[in-house]
Amino acid sequence: MKEEMPLNGQPDVVAPGSVQPSPARIAAARELHANGRFDAAAQQYEAILEDAPDHAGVLHLYGVVQFQRGHAEQSELLLRRAVALEPEPMLLADLGAVVAADGRVEEALRHFDAALSINPDHVNTLVRLGNTLVGLNRHEQALSAYDRALAVSPLVLDALCNRGSALRALGRLDEALHTYARALTVDPRSFESFYNRGHVLRDLGRHAEALHSYDRAIAIQPGNAAMLSARGRTLVDLGRAGEALASFNEAIAIQPDFIEALYNSAVALEHLGRATEAMQRSDRVLALEPGHWRAMVCRGNALLHMKEYENAAETYDEALAIAPQAVDALCNRGTALRFLQRYAAALQSYDAALKMDPRLAEAWGNRSNVLQDMHRYDEAMNALDRAIALRPDHATNWMNRGNVLYEMGRLDAAVQAYDRAIQLDPDHRDAHFARGSLYLAQGELARGWLDYEWRARDPDGELNRRAFRQPLWRGEESLDGRSILVHAEQGFGDTLQFCRYVALLKEAGADIVLEVQPALRSLVSTLRTPVRVIAAGEVLPETDFHVPLLSLPLAFGTELQTIPAGVPYLYPDLPRVQKWQGLLGEKRRPRVGLAWAGNPAHRNDHNRSLSLDTLLPLLDTQIEWVSLQKVVPARDLDRLADTAVRRFESELTDFADTAALIQSLDLVISVDSAVAHLAGALARPVWILLPSPAEWRWLRDQDDSPWYPTARLFRQAIPGEWTDVVGALEVTLRVLQ
Repeated sequence: MKEEMPLNGQPDVVAPGSVQPSPARIAAARELHANGRFDAAAQQYEAILEDAPDHAGVLHLYGVVQFQRGHAEQSELLLRRAVALEPEPMLLADLGAVVAADGRVEEALRHFDAALSINPDHVNTLVRLGNTLVGLNRHEQALSAYDRALAVSPLVLDALCNRGSALRALGRLDEALHTYARALTVDPRSFESFYNRGHVLRDLGRHAEALHSYDRAIAIQPGNAAMLSARGRTLVDLGRAGEALASFNEAIAIQPDFIEALYNSAVALEHLGRATEAMQRSDRVLALEPGHWRAMVCRGNALLHMKEYENAAETYDEALAIAPQAVDALCNRGTALRFLQRYAAALQSYDAALKMDPRLAEAWGNRSNVLQDMHRYDEAMNALDRAIALRPDHATNWMNRGNVLYEMGRLDAAVQAYDRAIQLDPDHRDAHFARGSLYLAQGELARGWLDYEWRARDPDGELNRRAFRQPLWRGEESLDGRSILVHAEQGFGDTLQFCRYVALLKEAGADIVLEVQPALRSLVSTLRTPVRVIAAGEVLPETDFHVPLLSLPLAFGTELQTIPAGVPYLYPDLPRVQKWQGLLGEKRRPRVGLAWAGNPAHRNDHNRSLSLDTLLPLLDTQIEWVSLQKVVPARDLDRLADTAVRRFESELTDFADTAALIQSLDLVISVDSAVAHLAGALARPVWILLPSPAEWRWLRDQDDSPWYPTARLFRQAIPGEWTDVVGALEVTLRVLQ
């Protein structure tokens, strides 16, 4: 809204009996005033009033300049003296503006009414009245005041510009655009009109036009923080978060405590995936305004991206304590609670959001994810159907539908859902990856490896964070006499499973450097095919090519029949084996190693790991049980202490130690973790406990593995239920006793 204290007044109005000051003196003071030299003008007005203390016109002018100098209280006293001497419309309008600025709007309205009772067509008063009514959200009355002013003087810029604001507030956006067009006809360089026009265009969803309007305003008046911030918000709408951040940063440089720009810059940083910086910006907002709940939500979102789920949930709670109706806080709080596996609370949070907004597709989709985690697949599908009905063109909804169908065992329907997601968004990384995993699980390896390559596009993945100077080897170029860097990219189990492929590279004539996680270096150095092994973090040597470890099956065109399944391909260190045999002592019963929990950071750990309580029926005295857990979950510490299971956490310094211990056992029983892969690579007997559905590498519905000939698979019959698995283990273990 455009609003200024105009330089008006009636210098020729003099109370009876007063001394008439020189018109030249008044004109000189007004010229200083008009040129913005307020202090000098004030001195001149004071000097004139010493000779003519009751000159209403000069009192008026002096009151105006005092307001402009920030002396509102003295300004009001001067204007009241002038009104008492000569209650003319402009004086009353200015007095009304001063008291309105002090928050006394009802009194201001009385002064405006008094001015209009003298002159119903007084344009300045009508504009001031309109502006005050807008501040009171009385937009229809404000519009009437502006229209009355424009009926008298159709080219008054303030009336046109602020009329547009009233129309915008009333939702009459097309009329508002027409009004701003009229204003720009009056003054083509009216930055206020361009600025406010941008707001209307943004409301209409015409973001590109809004951006153009903001740019025109900024070109006329550079360095305006509010306009730069509005421009940034529009760039966010257009998906140009990087440019938006630059605009917000420019606004903040001009006005470091500009809360709106700080908050919106945090939003832009969140869009850019720069979560730590987004949290820092949110904290700057909260330092200035502790009750800024939107900044709390943004901070919670940043913590969510940083996987600090407990802190995120607490931050959303703080926001909701201030704004209980904040739907986005409720929805995102549900997501944080989901990752904390507090499923019932997560559903309550989503349900609260949907009660306020039943058309919130994101909440329906997220609610489906929780129900899927709880293996309540029919309910998950129902929630997802609601999300798809609201957003049928949202690719992620279709991908999630594919995931639910996959877990329900409806594989053909799952593929169709993934295909639909990819049709809607050909670059949807997660949909390609999910479809690839499904193909691999079905044994359709050729198709699966192709889609599996989309993992490289994960913005948070290892492959996307690293840059290599040498070209990527895709299996097409000859490696005879050439060097290649093979680098591990995922978890320990993946490295153990796929390091076997260096043998194929060696057969192709390559000079190989294999980079692995530091904890695996010693063990992987025992590969049947000798290669140079380095630990991640060491200086990389110069090579002709590089290739991610899990891209080798695609490069070699691996099918089920051509999996390099010769085991063992890793070997225990003999001195370490002897050390473990000494630690274990004389064997009197079958020795069975047990790994019941994997890395808790694994995205599917809540499905693949189990609690020690679940295995208690197995832990009798007929078998010597040995824990293979490098880290025992905190929830199991007390229970483990009550069992006869032998523990060696402090002695398991790296995977070479674990390999030597496994070599000293008769059998390994493990969930789907690195221990299972290690036992298989060593060609030791291993029974692997698998959730339903299992990861793609274990295929479906079979009890053996083409990757590990010595493995036997025990699968859940019911998703999330381990009772049948433990029962099958009990029966099978009797052979060892």
